[in-house]
Amino acid sequence: MMELSNLRALDRLNILGLAAISVTALIFHSRVSYTEWIVTVNCVVSIGILVLVNMNARRRNLLLRVVACWYTMPLIFLTFKELYLMVHPINPHDLDYLLIKFDKAIFGADPTALLDRISTPGLTEFLQICYSSFYLLWIILGIDLLLNKNEKGFSFYIFVLMYGFYASYVGYILVPAIGPRFTLYNFADLSKALPGLYLTPYLRGIINSGESITNIANAALVAQRDCFPSGHTEMTIITIAIALKYKAKSAMVIIPLGLGLIFATVYMRYHYGVDVIAGALLGLFVLSTASWLESKMSGNRFEEDITDKYFRPFSKKGDEVSSITK
Repeated sequence: MMELSNLRALDRLNILGLAAISVTALIFHSRVSYTEWIVTVNCVVSIGILVLVNMNARRRNLLLRVVACWYTMPLIFLTFKELYLMVHPINPHDLDYLLIKFDKAIFGADPTALLDRISTPGLTEFLQICYSSFYLLWIILGIDLLLNKNEKGFSFYIFVLMYGFYASYVGYILVPAIGPRFTLYNFADLSKALPGLYLTPYLRGIINSGESITNIANAALVAQRDCFPSGHTEMTIITIAIALKYKAKSAMVIIPLGLGLIFATVYMRYHYGVDVIAGALLGLFVLSTASWLESKMSGNRFEEDITDKYFRPFSKKGDEVSSITK
């Protein structure tokens, strides 16, 4: 028997997030070609989460426990790619020109152009490594928390990460943009204009593939519209804050890499300056509201709130009818 009471706040958040993505796809089904695929996959994944959590609650198997801890990581990639199939069809007008105007109003010039003045192959190599450590930082902190038997802290951290991702998806749909490497520069000349040393070409290739850019010729057409807000900035601020909150030993690695990563978002021409500002503000908002949201979605309290709001009025009417009949 599948019991909702076994669902953690994280599991509830993910199921609601998948439902929100599915509903959005259904609303715009005339534009989103893969609506049936998105809805079907999200239904299957949601059922899978429910089954996994209940199996883990009953059997306490080590493998089930590991999967229950880490399943959110591949889920992030899945939802990110679903947004790729939705953002441009829903809102086909890229708003990079507005972000460029905001940058010039705030900084007096394009921040990427200002940072070009200090670019060197060595600095580019270091910052490309920092930028590429985005997912690695989460894993490092997650393992650190688990090794120190801070399962509660680990669950809260993954909850905040996923909350942050779902929040950023709203920005991607409302303000689709592809970034300065396409609009302010010639993407095909990036390796010549901003060269690294040894790892930069390979790391750039991996990142491009993750963003569905497999052909330089049509890169701007197929690139993911995920600039505003800067998810890299938002999630890195969240990771640094959680590392400090729980006094994680890995903070000594996460903080310098994370700060380099945030700087790299503009230096490496992935983001506009205003993207970073928006990402930082969103990260602070998520951090300040995460505890409240987690408490609202935890345990039977969440089920009772839903029951009181949607189902109890019907039961009261039923009781009134039955009493009148008697």
